[in-house]
Formats: sequence, structure tokens, C-alpha cells
Amino acid sequence: MKRAAAALAAAALVALTVSGCETTQEVSAKIGLRLGHQSAKTGTTRIGAANRSVRVVTTALIPGNPAAVALELTNTTARAQAAIPILIDVKDAKGAVVYRNDTKGIEVSIQQLALLGVHATAWWVDNEVLAGASAGATVEAKVGAAGGAPRAAPAITVAGVSASNAFPGPHVDVTLHNRGASGRSGLAVYAVAIRGGKVVGAGRALVPELGPGASAAAEIPMTGTVSGAKISITAAG
Repeated sequence: MKRAAAALAAAALVALTVSGCETTQEVSAKIGLRLGHQSAKTGTTRIGAANRSVRVVTTALIPGNPAAVALELTNTTARAQAAIPILIDVKDAKGAVVYRNDTKGIEVSIQQLALLGVHATAWWVDNEVLAGASAGATVEAKVGAAGGAPRAAPAITVAGVSASNAFPGPHVDVTLHNRGASGRSGLAVYAVAIRGGKVVGAGRALVPELGPGASAAAEIPMTGTVSGAKISITAAG
């Protein structure tokens, strides 16, 4: 049991640093072809009861077009959690809500964290914040009860990490390896750039398919900057 828990915690979070591949838009298009059209549906998503086992350690709003919100989350329990719902309110300097990620039918990786291991800490990023980058803007985050525990410990590892502010803009490149016995679909990869203890950049990308024993290179477009920063990566799922 201890070995399984340790493997799960290690697989849930990979902290590293990333160089060039697919854009988020290109990856999303591929996933759309596989899953079919997923347009926003009428109504909003609700998370129900608060998750008392997952603590929000850090909240950051990174200006850009669009802006990005990064949350650092810690699982305070000895049980891994899967499909953790996350809803955010971005408010302007006057306290008015200018953005929420609660629209039904949007990409699932900006409404939940797929996996958080035993006593693990991981980053989650919404890089589609269409408002809220103005001075004085704030973020309120709510974390809901997990959808359950993962059936098996994933074995996603990261290598070849590099970061650059060069063309086509700030980005982090990474190679993902699936060392498990089962494939992964729609794997979310979040990257956060930290300099001087402050979040200065954040991004998200999706890997459509990663079969057992397979590897895939991905480019994570970043909001903000990666210059002189330490890059932390979470490969969730």
C-alpha cells in the first residue's frame, strides 16, 4: 500500500522546466475531432459541497489577452482524489464579477483537476480568462468534492523540459512519457513560471492521446513570461 501511494503521489505532480510543439488551439482541434463538437450549453456548472481535504495554497492572476489564473492545490489527506471540480470568480477593482469558468460544456480541464495524489501539491491553470486583467482585479476560488479516487496510479513522466520567450511567444516545451499499462486521453498539462517567489507566467495544453509505452512532445503556450523563472509542471490524468 505504501509503495502504491508513493507512486501515485509522484505521478500526480512533476515539477520541472520546458521547448516547441503544438499550440493549445491545434491540440483542442484534434480533441474536437475525436470527441465531437462540445459547444457551451445553456446553464452553469455547480460544485456543491466544499472540499475540506484540498487546500488552495496560492492564487495568481496573470495579465494577458486572454489572462490566466493559476491555483496551487494541496491534498491534505492520505487518499488520492480524482476529478476535483474548481470554479473561479475574477472580480474587478470594484468587486464586480467579470469572469467565471462555470459555463456548461467548456473544456473540462479548466473546470477541474483530474488527479491530486496522496499529500501531493499540484498546479491548475485556466488560461482562457477573457476579462479581469485590469489593475486591482482579484480571484476567488472554490474547490468541490472529488468525483472519486483514481482506479490506478498513472505513470506519466516528463523529460526534455525547456522554456523560452522567443517566437511564437512565451512557451514551455515538454516531452511526456506514459510508462503505464493503459492509454491516456485528453491529458491536461499545466505549467507555471515562478520567479522570486511570484507567479509570473502560466499555461495549459492538452495531449489528445498517449498510449501505453508512448511518448509525446507538447508545447504549452504561456500567459506572462518565463524569463529567469523556475517552471513547475503538473501532468494530470
